[in-house]
Amino acid sequence: MAYKDLRDWINTLEREGELARVKSKVNWDLEIGGIIQEVYDRGGDKGGPALLFENIKGHENTLCKKLFVNSTGNYLRIAMMMGLPKDTPPRELIKVYRNRIKSLVKPRAVKEGPIKENIVKGEGVNLFEFPTPKWHPRDGGRYILTMAGVVTKDPETGWENVGIYRGMIHDRNHTGMSVLHGQHIYHHWRKHKKMGRKTMPCAAVIGWDPVLPMVGCSYVTLFIDEYDAMGGLRQEPVELVQCETCDLRVPASAEIVLEGEILLDLSTLREEGPFGEYSGYYASGKPGLRPVFKVNCITYRNDPILQGVLLSPPPDEHHWMSEINHSANLWDELDKHMVGVTGVNAHHSTGWPTVFVQIDNSYIGQVQQVAAVIWASGISTMVGKNIMVVDEDIDIFDLGKLNWAFAYRVDPKRDLITYPGWISPLDPVLHPKDKVREDVQMGTRLLIDATKNIMNPRSDHWFGEKFSPTTFPNEETRRMVRGRWEEYGIK
Repeated sequence: MAYKDLRDWINTLEREGELARVKSKVNWDLEIGGIIQEVYDRGGDKGGPALLFENIKGHENTLCKKLFVNSTGNYLRIAMMMGLPKDTPPRELIKVYRNRIKSLVKPRAVKEGPIKENIVKGEGVNLFEFPTPKWHPRDGGRYILTMAGVVTKDPETGWENVGIYRGMIHDRNHTGMSVLHGQHIYHHWRKHKKMGRKTMPCAAVIGWDPVLPMVGCSYVTLFIDEYDAMGGLRQEPVELVQCETCDLRVPASAEIVLEGEILLDLSTLREEGPFGEYSGYYASGKPGLRPVFKVNCITYRNDPILQGVLLSPPPDEHHWMSEINHSANLWDELDKHMVGVTGVNAHHSTGWPTVFVQIDNSYIGQVQQVAAVIWASGISTMVGKNIMVVDEDIDIFDLGKLNWAFAYRVDPKRDLITYPGWISPLDPVLHPKDKVREDVQMGTRLLIDATKNIMNPRSDHWFGEKFSPTTFPNEETRRMVRGRWEEYGIK
């Protein structure tokens, strides 16, 4: 099923017992961030409930009074987002995501929508009307763009990108804008600059169907419109309206849209940051010069709801979503170039740098091919610095089983392979002095071969096998036990 808007999604979460409304007065300055972190910590493997803050200090009478967070912070809610049974396991979520994202559904143009209920322009624009938290103690300011879909367009081809990029409020009508090397917004930035333009049209969409941040934080292939991918994931077209002040399209039933332009002249860069990153560190360090997003117009629904995310040590909501979309994208990439891949998991506990890949271990060189394919792909700027490859008998969604494989199938002198390459500019493993530049760093990647060594000769000592057999019951015994399980009376 597709959700028509954020309110439909919130109502569904509440019916299913997955939403907590916070009616006590809370402070946007650090307290909200502290509450969300406590929910993450107490939620553990279940992620904790989605939260709707309804009473925020200093925003009792502003145009926006509510903040919604932790929308898709567990497998259950991701399954609900995709219209699947709540107990759908993560492997199946990844498979469904892979299939749907390939079946692009073009958006539908409409003339009006709830997003046009209120329109303010020029001097009426005031970003401090929104209850934007200061999420972390060392943050440089209030980050309004954490879960927003930032829309930009290729000036030559019309290809629209919708990505998740951070934005700190500078003043009433300016935010920072993250334009990192290699990301799709960077391609648009370069084209506009080469054409001699001083600004690039931009719109930030806040609050809609949860597929928007799910796709926005995913690696969608170059030149594919994210709106088409969202349509495929929700299995219905996205209804889009034209912006008021720029030639961009936004969902007609979104909560809030910031319209404006990214300033391209390097003399207009402003200091932005620090910001607590998805890695759980202040990896970007002290404030740095970043592009500026000038907001010329705000359109919003009556009683709008701001949506955001507290980025924290894994797992936060972002990590849960990205486990599904990054795993799906990497699995697709591997299947294009090799055979025998039976599972991929960019597990939420690692926050993307570590990827677990399951193979049938059917030919020599297969393990190394996994690493070659992932590290050659564009997604590897942020994902897959470390790759661990395992056999089919290891559940890649069970960290205990993965640790077991590491403990008994890895010979460090043979099975730990390092390789130079780009790594995330937000990875704190390198000292700032060793960065190529602020948005690019070269580091070391790691391949862990945790498979049974395919080159072993068979051994009588191991009952004629190439590797010591495991002590699991045989399949005949397991089938018999499962068939009689109710008889045993074990609950």
